[in-house]
Amino acid sequence: MILTKALRLHPDRLFPSDPATRDIARRLYATVKDLPIISPHGHTDPRWFAYDQPFANPAELLIVPDHYVFRMLYSQGVRLDELGVPTIDGSATDSDPRAIWRRFAERYHLFRGTPSRMWLDWVFAEAFGIDVRLEAATADHYYDVIDAALKTDAFRPRALFERYNIEVIATTEGPLDPLDHHRAIRESGWSGKVVTAYRPDPVLDPDDPKFIDNVQRFCAMAGEDASYAGYLRAHEKRRADFRAAGATSTDHGHPSAFTANLSPEEAEALYAKVTSGPVGAREAELFRGHMLVQMARMSIEDGMVMQLHPGVHRNHNDAVRARFGKDKGADIPTAGEFVAA
Repeated sequence: MILTKALRLHPDRLFPSDPATRDIARRLYATVKDLPIISPHGHTDPRWFAYDQPFANPAELLIVPDHYVFRMLYSQGVRLDELGVPTIDGSATDSDPRAIWRRFAERYHLFRGTPSRMWLDWVFAEAFGIDVRLEAATADHYYDVIDAALKTDAFRPRALFERYNIEVIATTEGPLDPLDHHRAIRESGWSGKVVTAYRPDPVLDPDDPKFIDNVQRFCAMAGEDASYAGYLRAHEKRRADFRAAGATSTDHGHPSAFTANLSPEEAEALYAKVTSGPVGAREAELFRGHMLVQMARMSIEDGMVMQLHPGVHRNHNDAVRARFGKDKGADIPTAGEFVAA
């Protein structure tokens, strides 16, 4: 007989420990807990809602796409290819979802005290009704329960959207995204409100290895030449495309909050430099800072709210980036000083 620990979520688990303050938190929570969810920054894929296909399996839903999960496992010696994370060149990674899930379950204790653990325990207990803790001994039980649920209509994306009383959720797309999935949602007749948000980082950051090619494609996509003036018009046009897809916000993942307001002549000269070849750190930061001001100007004109995520050093692991691509976890939040070593 395998002894397992119960999974129980304390109703005050996210409230302050001080009794008087906790009572205030309880009263405030009671006034909002049944209201519809409005999510202005949801990490969801618009394809889910466009085509409403069942999620493939527990690993594909909860491990493979979540860099907060596989970052922790990678930090403890689990290779990303053992977790099914796809590679840039298409080389093979582990494709057995149950094996991936077992690796995760064996190390679930590593997530104690993290936001990921609090969220996942809620998912396991509330969404899937599991009442024992996840560990090596319960890995297969978890996998079987979740996998069976995912095969039912009740766990399709649109059904979950409606079950949890979501009024609106915003996804985030890059400037080269044709927004076809958002168009499919609108044309499907489904009443759920899924909007996009404009994240122009790939065409704002000269440190992106594909920056120059991205800018060329970006301008062509907007029907503009690749001059500095055409580049700015391309942003204005793409922002309009995003607003037509429901966007009310932009999203910026800059390495710092630095801003610069260059003269038109200075900006044009700098743009010519960054779109001609590799530049130094100073020029890259100056261009990002200038374009952040330009994004603010455009937001004043079109009313889109700016979401800023400065101060995170991303993609510092060269080996991971070379094999698996950008934004595969291991982000380092920094305060005050921005470390790029």
